Amino acid sequence: MIELLDVSNKDNIYSSLIAHEIEGQKLNLRFGIEPSDYGRLKRILEFRPFENTGVAPYRFYFAFSFRKLDNNLTEINVRVEQLDRHKQFEFTVGSKYVSNLLWFDSGLKVKDVKALIEK
Repeated sequence: MIELLDVSNKDNIYSSLIAHEIEGQKLNLRFGIEPSDYGRLKRILEFRPFENTGVAPYRFYFAFSFRKLDNNLTEINVRVEQLDRHKQFEFTVGSKYVSNLLWFDSGLKVKDVKALIEK
């Protein structure tokens, strides 16, 4: 699964950081996103559905389940994990963002994403 790690806005340049395994290597990849997805992704990464929020960090995974909506939006399922708890929740993001996630999972080689690798 693709792990959603972070979203940032530096000098009006919006980006998302994900972790994904390509050719057996777990890579952190940063890529540009639409400004409208910045707030949507921030809401996902700040979502705290379980009671013991201070006990352990949350992790968020794109569950590869989605449904297209109107206005270039897509509803995705995100697996939220904390310790031994996990549950999938639905969130709305831009269709372009989902296309990017699917591209990362399309059998790429490390050389295809070399410019996006964040160390």
